[in-house]
Amino acid sequence: MNRGLKTILIILLIVLLSIISFVGLFVQDTKFMKNLLPDYQLGMDLDGYRAVTVNVSDETETVYYDKDGNRVDEEAEDGTTEEIPVNTADKLTKENFEKVKKIVQARLDDYNVAEYLIRLDEDTGTMTVELPENDSTDTATQYIYTKGEFTIEDENGNVLLDNSNLDMVQVGYSNTGTAGTAVYLSFVFNKDSEEKLKEITNTYVTTTNEDGEEEEKTVSINIDDSTLLETSFDEEIVNGILPLTLGTTTDSDTLSTYIEQASNIAVLLNNEELPIEYTVDQNRFIKSDIELNDLFIPAIVLGAILLIGFIVLIVKYKKLGLLGVISYIGYIAVLLIIVRYTNLVITIEGIFGLLISALLNYILLVYVLHSLKNKEKDLIEYKNTYNKSMLSMVLVLIPTMIIGIILCFSTWLPIFSFGTVIFWGILTMAVYNAVVTRILFLNTIKIKE
Repeated sequence: MNRGLKTILIILLIVLLSIISFVGLFVQDTKFMKNLLPDYQLGMDLDGYRAVTVNVSDETETVYYDKDGNRVDEEAEDGTTEEIPVNTADKLTKENFEKVKKIVQARLDDYNVAEYLIRLDEDTGTMTVELPENDSTDTATQYIYTKGEFTIEDENGNVLLDNSNLDMVQVGYSNTGTAGTAVYLSFVFNKDSEEKLKEITNTYVTTTNEDGEEEEKTVSINIDDSTLLETSFDEEIVNGILPLTLGTTTDSDTLSTYIEQASNIAVLLNNEELPIEYTVDQNRFIKSDIELNDLFIPAIVLGAILLIGFIVLIVKYKKLGLLGVISYIGYIAVLLIIVRYTNLVITIEGIFGLLISALLNYILLVYVLHSLKNKEKDLIEYKNTYNKSMLSMVLVLIPTMIIGIILCFSTWLPIFSFGTVIFWGILTMAVYNAVVTRILFLNTIKIKE
């Protein structure tokens, strides 16, 4: 292919990537235009957050006794009643408050909440949790105060199995043919409870009495105050796994809803139940301290600095400098697309990582352009000079790359965001300049071969 044509194609590719990255890739979606690129994931310091405050519940429950002092389910004639706190005094300890914090943290981690902050008052048990505001925030909020009590009860309300009998809860789905896809939960009971589950499935069944009438003994499967299912059993369960179908559908949106519901239950039950009951005191959105107007002046300053940098490249290195500017814009476009598709949460520290990556790429371009100056008479020398310059810069950047990789293992989001941006910035820089910029430079210079 003609070298000039290659250059034109590379420039057109860079222009296309830049338009996609900076403007978007829109398609018609019913009445609206939809951007196919994922939205930027902004941290709480930039996008605001949901602040949820929960207090130890001071509610009471009414307990009924018959005339002999035995506890019953409803008010009895000549019986008595008593109001008992849902949180007895022996539960309200510092150890239990700390335990609640750890359980909530485990739930949020299992739900893959990228960023959150938990503040606990160890004296009162009051807890404030800050969460990023997005489509899943309402669900994440429930993990803060939902007790997560699992029970299998008989018709009289006697508990047959509870959280202590569970080993894990798994989400599964299977194709049922024309009926669609079934989403189910598998309640996996621990070894000590397998025999108990086997006994329950043999006891709570439908039988036929002497008169030929069917008699059904049922159990209810409950989470907190909600009953998931009332059922009897058709067959004995010997493997300790109780499956529960949440729904079957052929509709993709409904299927996603079923899977989300099943996953939420699994997150709740795969962690301990809260030892204390809580009530929500506040649930409100807190705006970021950084307003759009606050970014206007820094953006103007950075834009001016970048423009000056571009002018310097063009004035000093002429056509090669112009190609360097075009290549530089393409690099930024590609890096931002990578940030979008990796769902990287951008914090203020992440923005600094982007700025550092942009600066390092500019330094690399200047170094390469300076090395290539006056090397245009010999093709082999020109190629070798470019390769050596790139290799030298990559070797210099290796320590920075290693630091970025180390920071990627941080559990603190600001540091993680910074390290991940640096990692992708340098990796993209090395690959992009070794391919795109190299082709652009080598196919444009008039070299006597």
